[in-house]
Amino acid sequence: MYLNHPRYGDKPIITNTSSTIEAIENAHWRYSSLKYFPNTVIFADIKKQNYAIYPRALYVDIEEKCRACSKAFIFFAQEQQYWFEVLGFWVDSHCTHCFECRKHARYILTLRKRYDMLTSLADKTPSEKTQRKELANTLYCLGIIKNINKVKD
Repeated sequence: MYLNHPRYGDKPIITNTSSTIEAIENAHWRYSSLKYFPNTVIFADIKKQNYAIYPRALYVDIEEKCRACSKAFIFFAQEQQYWFEVLGFWVDSHCTHCFECRKHARYILTLRKRYDMLTSLADKTPSEKTQRKELANTLYCLGIIKNINKVKD
């Protein structure tokens, strides 16, 4: 039913932490408007969060729909805790793409950065010219470069 996440799986991760529906929905303003799994509660460490007005008091596994592929996936409570308490994302941000689409976006970004770096070189070696042409072709096939004929040496 849900896309697989390589670290967390494809099913809600049940915890032994109990909480009321009211406490969950008061833990963050978005929770009341989402499908969440109430038996997946992890309490938050508010001191580690970045927030303007309201922190997240706890995390629960949330059902999301990927904006890129439109498939359902779970934004896991453990993943939220990592995003907000370790990586320092703002607590009002949320996951809009599934793991595979995020991975694909990072891959494209890496290709584009390498292509841009090679493009900016004034004097390219034959190897760099070849790499740039190969990257241009890959980016064209991925739909990033729209007109391969405009790509120059």
